[in-house]
Amino acid sequence: MKTLLNDMGIVQNMGWHDRTIRVVVGSLMISVPLYLLMSASAPVASWMFYVILVAVYPVLTGIIGFDVFYNLFRVRSCGSSNRNQCGSYPYEIDAALGHNPIPDSDNVHDLEHSHHAT
Repeated sequence: MKTLLNDMGIVQNMGWHDRTIRVVVGSLMISVPLYLLMSASAPVASWMFYVILVAVYPVLTGIIGFDVFYNLFRVRSCGSSNRNQCGSYPYEIDAALGHNPIPDSDNVHDLEHSHHAT
């Protein structure tokens, strides 16, 4: 079960908490200006479009789990606990299903470089 991001050598560098916060905040940043644009009494302001454009970044990085700036500064927001490890989506899905994959190294958490506890 390989993904395009794993084929490109991109391993997630964001934990579940960071990803959830980014998606929620980004969704709010998109929905509030859209709501104001949909209401008939609100004037159209250019700031609304800029907020929506800026909000796309946290939503996409939250969904993908990879932040370019985190990678640039070698920052990871995920810990070493079983529930908040950096890894590929297949690894995280396998862990969420309770299969308890054990990574072979501390740096790489994907299914190719892990084994299952027996």
